[in-house]
Amino acid sequence: MHPLPSLPRSWPSIELPGYREHRGEYATYSGFAYDDLPPIERELDDGLRWLLEEPAVRASLADVDDDAITPATPDGLRRIAGTEMELPRSFVTFVGSDEPRARVRSCTDCYLDLADFSVPVVGGGYLIHVLSDSQWVLHWLLYVGPERSEAVVVSEHPLGFELSDEDKEETMRLFDPARGEAAVCADSFSEFLYRFWIENEIWFDLADPDEEQRPLTPEQRRYVERYARS
Repeated sequence: MHPLPSLPRSWPSIELPGYREHRGEYATYSGFAYDDLPPIERELDDGLRWLLEEPAVRASLADVDDDAITPATPDGLRRIAGTEMELPRSFVTFVGSDEPRARVRSCTDCYLDLADFSVPVVGGGYLIHVLSDSQWVLHWLLYVGPERSEAVVVSEHPLGFELSDEDKEETMRLFDPARGEAAVCADSFSEFLYRFWIENEIWFDLADPDEEQRPLTPEQRRYVERYARS
């Protein structure tokens, strides 16, 4: 059974110009069918060797954003998750060093932020905020469930943040999947990280206004051809 089965499954993401377009005008993200996502070719190991083989990039997630409440560092993770929460090893690796984060970038200016607190989930487990885009359109959170289950959840609501006094009533201290205010976008952190990485690299190769268009790698081309065929 998939984690959090009562939540819908969707992949809200950027366009891949020429291959996968937004459904409406002026969209930052569109929800793409989870079951139609291209297969993952890499072996997604807990040490993130698949990612560390890639070159570092400019303006990466290793750059700490001034807006981050709790930067994604080992100290920040201990503050949010404590020492008793059993976290996915790939996530611990990602937070534990700048090296993997230096190889991931975002065309929508996403930044890492562990927020103010982890959010208990009705039925068991916790949500730990991981990523927001600069406009707070979407937020991505790691779900850590019973028996080492995991997933990545995406929501429009800033779960894990202590909101200002005027918005204090909207601060969510308990997440109920039955309310349907989020979606599962990946069954593991490694899966989410791979798709986030490759889709942003594809976008930068095809559409980066600050650099010349570059040809896609064979792996990237196989990824987008899934959409070209459909």
